[in-house]
Amino acid sequence: MGDGNLWTNNRKYEITITGNPNDKGYMDFIADYATRAIKPTVYYRVRGRGLRLSIYSKALFLFLTKYLGFGIGGEKSCGVIPSKVVESRNLRLRFIRGIFDTDGSVFTSDKKGVNDYPTIEITNENLELLLSIRKILDAEGFKTTFRKSNTNTFKIAIHGNKMVRHWLNVIGSSHPRKRLKMESIIKTSCS
Repeated sequence: MGDGNLWTNNRKYEITITGNPNDKGYMDFIADYATRAIKPTVYYRVRGRGLRLSIYSKALFLFLTKYLGFGIGGEKSCGVIPSKVVESRNLRLRFIRGIFDTDGSVFTSDKKGVNDYPTIEITNENLELLLSIRKILDAEGFKTTFRKSNTNTFKIAIHGNKMVRHWLNVIGSSHPRKRLKMESIIKTSCS
């Protein structure tokens, strides 16, 4: 539901994730994780400014669509978090980690009276998806803000060292660069 796509012609079953070529470390993590679990066929392609990871596996495809309930098609066709994911705290938190790893960012900015004020942000065009994520985050003790950006996208944000620490403890990140940035923020705030 982030930068992904599920496609089939009932002979081939493809799971595709698109990202920035600078994020190959994260894509390697996904490919390695899938390979250890199910031994799929995995391909990388660089297209324009994007890196595309394609995983061909009927078993994984059916797990995502039939068992978890993800829709077939691109990210925009999948507006609702599947009920099987929402009903399980473990799956909800892993789902948000995946969305953050693909559509999220972590950064610091100077605010009035505070240098290097941290923010974790998730940006997406799907309003329903982000409102659902916000509801989950609020239930997990996060203080969120929500806004529409200048483009046709929406943003959920959490701010401050305490919230970044809470994110690392509750949700985490599988994206090496984003995880290191959060850990650096926490380390700097403790020193």
